[in-house]
Formats: sequence, C-alpha cells, structure tokens
Amino acid sequence: MHPILTSRTRLLAYLLLWVPLGGLLAGLAIMQGWSRLEALALAIPMAVMGAGIYLSPFYLCKVVNVENQSHQNLFIIWGFAAIIDAGFWSGTAWGVARFLGRFEALHSLPQKITPALPVLWSLGVVLYLASAAFYYLLIALQRAQKAEAEHLQLRMLAQEAELKALRAQLNPHFLFNSLNSISALTTVDSKRAREMCLLLSDFLRKSLGLGERKQVALREELDLVRAYLSIEQIRFGERLKVAWAVAAEAEGALVPTLLLQPLVENAIKHGISVLPEGGELRLQASVQQGTVTLRVDNPADQDAPLKPGLGLGLRQVRQRLWGRFPDRCRFESGYENGRHHVVLSFPLETEP
Repeated sequence: MHPILTSRTRLLAYLLLWVPLGGLLAGLAIMQGWSRLEALALAIPMAVMGAGIYLSPFYLCKVVNVENQSHQNLFIIWGFAAIIDAGFWSGTAWGVARFLGRFEALHSLPQKITPALPVLWSLGVVLYLASAAFYYLLIALQRAQKAEAEHLQLRMLAQEAELKALRAQLNPHFLFNSLNSISALTTVDSKRAREMCLLLSDFLRKSLGLGERKQVALREELDLVRAYLSIEQIRFGERLKVAWAVAAEAEGALVPTLLLQPLVENAIKHGISVLPEGGELRLQASVQQGTVTLRVDNPADQDAPLKPGLGLGLRQVRQRLWGRFPDRCRFESGYENGRHHVVLSFPLETEP
C-alpha cells in the first residue's frame, strides 16, 4: 500500500504541502497578468489534481530499482514517465480552463491558459521527478526500519538462547557443588545435610518458578539469590557472610531474569572461595530519580590468577542489560581497596 495513504498524519502533511504549491501556481499566473479570481480558479483545482496525480511515482519507484538500472535506463524511464505525467497534468489544466470559461467572470481563461501550458508542463516535470526522488528516499527509509526491526528480533532471539544456555550452565554446576557438599555432610552432620537438601529443593523450586519469563520483579530475583546463598553459607560456614541493603522502592523494579545470580556466583567462586578467611558479600539496591542502582561487591585477591568463567559471566550480564535497556543503562566493574565490585544502573520500570 502507498506509504502516504497508510497514515493519516502523513496524508495530512502531504495535502498541506500542496497549499504553498497552489499558491505558487496562483502567483505565477498573477505575474502573467491574470486577475486574482482567474489565478485562484485555476490554481485550486490544479493543486487538488496534482495531489492525486503525484502519488503515482511511488508505484514506479517500487518497480524500478535504482541499484539494478544503469544511468541511461533511469534517464529514459523517468524522463518518459515525467513527460507523460506532466502532459496529463497540463492537459487537465487546459480542460479545467475551458470549463471555467463558460462563466462570465472567467470567460478569458481559455485564451490565457494556452501560452501558460509550456510553463505548467515544465513545472509538472519538475514535480514528478522531485516526487520520485522523495519516494525513493521513503522506500530506503522503510527498508532501513525493516532491517533494524529484523536485527532487533534476531538480537532478542540471541538473548533468549543465551538465557537458556545460562540456565543450562548454572544449574548443573551448582547442583554438582551442592550434591558434593550434601554427600560430605551426610557422614559428618546429618542434620545439616537434611537442611541443605531442603534449601536445595527450595532453590530449584524458585528457579523453575521463573520459567521462561524474560523479566521479573527484583524481589523475585532476590528471593532466588537468598535461596542460593543459604546453600552456599552451609558449604562455606563462617567464611561467607552476607550484608543486604535493599531499598523497599527497588524491590518492584523489573529486571532481566537471572541478572544477579551470575554476579553472586562469580563473587563467591572467584572472590570469597579463594580467600582462606573468606569475607563479606554485599548486595545493595537503591532508587534515585527514577534510576535503579544495583551493586554487588566482595573481597578479592587482585593478584590471584583468575579462574575460567569470570569474564564470560560479566559479559553475559552486561549484554543482557544492554539488550533490555539499550543506551539507558550503565555497567561498571573493577577493584577498589581489596574488593571487587559490579554496579548496574538502569531506568525504573515496574509491573502495571
């Protein structure tokens, strides 16, 4: 369908464009000695006719691809089309003038239109070629928008695949460590082993409860992290301490599913677990001026060799954050005073 006719706004803008063009026609006629009545009587119907006639170049633009045609072919095709179209428009002007000449106040209009036909025809050629250039630009813009939409869809599919891969990677790794700990505890402390089994069951239930959802409220993500940390605290004992500082207004913020889980896992795996004395893991969430800020920091030995997976986990979180809030978020990670920190900032969005 014609792009101008698919939108009321575009159609209105297009019709308003013909108001000054009609004024141009009337002005040219007055400069040739026509009366204002004669000039307006011809300019108004010609502008209305032109608004309809010069929609037609779009369909030829759809057929004639600039990239597949030589300059010579384009000159012939568009030159021939412009001559015919301008001839039809100027011929219409002659017919309108003959009709209006029946009225006494406009009886001299047929005689005056004849010498003006070459000017009208030339103007019609220019308008036709200008319309063609505009429609080519509009078609290129539509293709660019379509390509951008397809790229966005592919990126969303890639993010979904990445999230599924993250789930598939997270659960077996976590289960392996947890089951090993449960196995070790069964002979040493059966009570703690049973407690760990219940906590593991709660974590898996919460994890499955998120299902295939792309985003969840921060409170749900924090519940999953708490279940995860409850199990890890049994594994590490006094070596793992957790400090929470979560503002109430931040709990309803929508975040991509499993956004914090990899960060917390990295903090324990690459930070606290490699320190003989362990340390305190801090999780903070706040809201200021419509922006949510999440911070995860932990003690770390900056000089210790990095285990595989740290860069991958941070990169996945950063990509998923940018995919959800493009150009509206901030991701920062680094070391400061013997601690590693990750800071995420993004707009506050809540469930309706």
